[in-house]
Parts: sequence; structure tokens; C-alpha cells
Amino acid sequence: MTAAKPTPVDHTLPDGWQRVRLGGICSPPQYGASAPARDYDPKLPRYVRITDITDHGRLRVDDPKSADPDKVKGYELEPGDLLFARSGSVGRTYLHRPEDGKCVYAGYLIRFRALPNIAAPEYLEHWTHSSVYFNWISSIARRGAQTNVNATEYSSLPILLPPLPEQRAIAAVLDSIDDAIEGAEAVIAATEGLRDALLHDLLTRGLPGQHSEWRDVPGLGTIPADWDVARLVDMLEEGPTNGIYKPDTEYGSGVCLIRIDDFGFGEFESFGNFQRIRATEDEIRRYEVREGDIVVNRVNSLSHIGKSVLIPKVNEPTLFESNMMRVRFDRNLDSRFGAMVLLSDNTRRYFKARAKKAVQQASINQQDVSELPIPLPPLAEQRTIAATLDGVDAAIRVAGDEQDGLRLLKDSTADALLTGRVRADSFVLSREHKLQDSCRQWKAR
Repeated sequence: MTAAKPTPVDHTLPDGWQRVRLGGICSPPQYGASAPARDYDPKLPRYVRITDITDHGRLRVDDPKSADPDKVKGYELEPGDLLFARSGSVGRTYLHRPEDGKCVYAGYLIRFRALPNIAAPEYLEHWTHSSVYFNWISSIARRGAQTNVNATEYSSLPILLPPLPEQRAIAAVLDSIDDAIEGAEAVIAATEGLRDALLHDLLTRGLPGQHSEWRDVPGLGTIPADWDVARLVDMLEEGPTNGIYKPDTEYGSGVCLIRIDDFGFGEFESFGNFQRIRATEDEIRRYEVREGDIVVNRVNSLSHIGKSVLIPKVNEPTLFESNMMRVRFDRNLDSRFGAMVLLSDNTRRYFKARAKKAVQQASINQQDVSELPIPLPPLAEQRTIAATLDGVDAAIRVAGDEQDGLRLLKDSTADALLTGRVRADSFVLSREHKLQDSCRQWKAR
């Protein structure tokens, strides 16, 4: 294919830059194979599907798949091929790199291959992660039973294209930030793995050096011999209590309401950023949470049954909705330790075993929660165990904050470089900016 025709000089752009369309700087797009996925075989190429691509354009490491070789001939990916999702998660893209190995790609993905000496694939990938790109996706996506963008529409994607050397320079700057973000992700994943292992050891072996004998307890496994065992209900000041039920709720004003989607296992997405509902004084009195309470998910998919979170300090009346239970410990059980018990593998297995299954959801009730067996160290040891894990959680939060900062930096830098407001050759990282130092530090971890 011949190169795209030159366009008239656009004086609103830096010298040498052009406004082009994706289809004009790539070979004709190609849809993926229609072959079904099969169990992964390392002797065969990996089969890339939409679900294998992360929001940040990388291949997931879990559950890879292959495909029948006879049904995917001609769909082999070459380094630099850029895949676009055409349905479902439209706008998601993946750039194939040599380190990803041999891959073929599935239907519902469209391959674009940049023309040599015109467009750098790495630059195009960063363009498809920019705010300009996602604004375009929002405007072009067809809204029906399922969002869809086809090859013709993707070919019309407008792109600001600098000369090839500047494309590569821009991509190199943004790649360096991506490397730092991936380093942060690796630190978080490793620290979370450490936390899980440490939680298991502390709940089964106690504090290092403090115990020399252990015993097996049904439902708990091995615990120190001098620890007690109690039912959860025996350690409660109040509850478990189901949350407020308002089937015709209209969100907007009133008191804060914690919903299932506001938290995961052990952490809030953003504490305090809740919907609001109107409630009577009696409802507030019955369903209000306070610092140290724990709310437990009682109705959800089986994998999310029992997810729980410790309530931090609240500055205004905050209620919890009916698909959760509130647990309020008495003075003999440290609330942070109790929260860790509820997040342990033993507890999650217990709730799954007790859950009542229905179509697409499961549930546990107050009796299930009340009868949960829990290990009971002396109160001082409970607090030391909780403080030990608090330190690991603090390290995870710091790494998460740094990762969030790097993502904001990536977004602002990409916006400046991809629009030509800042030129790559003048993008000098001053001592105040610290980006290169930050990237090197994350790579070294």
C-alpha cells in the first residue's frame, strides 16, 4: 500500500505535524478468527480475546487460552500489531510485543498494522490511551444491546501525527512512565501476597516466639494451644444486624448510605463518597455505623459472599443497606483483629460452605455469621497482630498512592505531548520533576 497523501499545512499544529485518520496510516484492518478457545497449550500460540486484555493494554497473566491451529491460520500477530475491541469493552487496545510470545487473535478484535516509515506502533498505542481517544470512542460507539465499533469506524479515528522521530521520542517518554506504573503494580502485588501469607501465619501460629504448642480446631485448623475459641456471637456487643431496606430509594440528599459496590475485601473504594438517602431519626438510630463496626456482605455472587470492611472514623450519620450485616464487637475482641479474622481464608471458606445458592446469587444469614468460629488470643496479642498487619496495609496504601500519582502524571504528560503543546525534544525532566528518578526507583524494587 502507498503512503497517505500529504495534507495541506495546518498552522494550528506544530511544524511537520498532520491530522490523519488511522485507516490512512495502516494497512487494511482485519477481523479476528472465529475459532473457539481451548485449554492453553504452551506448544501453541496464545489465543488473545477481548477478556485477555487489561484496561491498560497488557495481556492478563491468568487463564491463558489456545485455539485449534487449523482454525487460526492467517491470524498470527506480528510485533507492532495493534488490536482494537469492537464490542463489549470497545476502545480497549493491545499492542503486540515480542516478549508476549507467539499469539493469534480472536473475533471481536480488529487488527491494524501501521505502515512502515509513517507511523510508530508505540505512538499509536499511546494515542489510544489518551483522553482525546476515549472522547472519540464515546461519540462514535453505537448504543444498543451491546456497544459496537466496527473496522470502518475505527479507520476514521482522527490522529495528530508528528514526524516519525518525534513519534518515537514521545512514545519513549510515555513508556518510561508506564514502566514505573508496572513497577508499582508489581510492588503492590508482592506486598499483598506477603500480607495474605502473614495473615495466615499470625492466625494459625500466633506471634513469632510466643508459642511452642499448637492444637487442631475443626473449622479453624491449627492454632496456638493457649488460645481460646469462640463463636462470633459470643464476642458481640450487638448484632449481627441487617441493614436498612428501602425498595423505592431515591438517592440525592439526606444521610450517607454504604452500598455493596462501595467496598471490596477489606477496603473502601473511596470512604465518604457515598450516595445519600432520606431516613427518619429511628432509622438512623437503628442502622447507623460507627468507628470499629464491620459490615459484611450477605447477598451477592458466591465469590463475593462475606466480603467485609472495617468502618473508620465517621464524621456524620452513615447507614448501611439491607444486603449487608453490621457486626459490633465487645471489649474482649479488638475490632481490627476481628476484621482480619473475617477476611481470612478460613472465614471465606466457611461462608461459601454455608451460603444458600440461588440463580446468579447466594446468601448467608445472621445465624451463619453468629456461629462463625474464631480464634481468640489474649487481647494484647490481638492488638499486636492487628498492628503488624496495619503496617503492611500502610505500605500497600503508600504504593497505591504513588501508582495513582504516576497515572495522573501519565495522563497529563500524554495530553501535553500528543497534542504538541509540549514538544518531546524540549521535555526536559528537571530536578523538580523527578520523573526519571521515580521510574528508576520503581524498576529497582
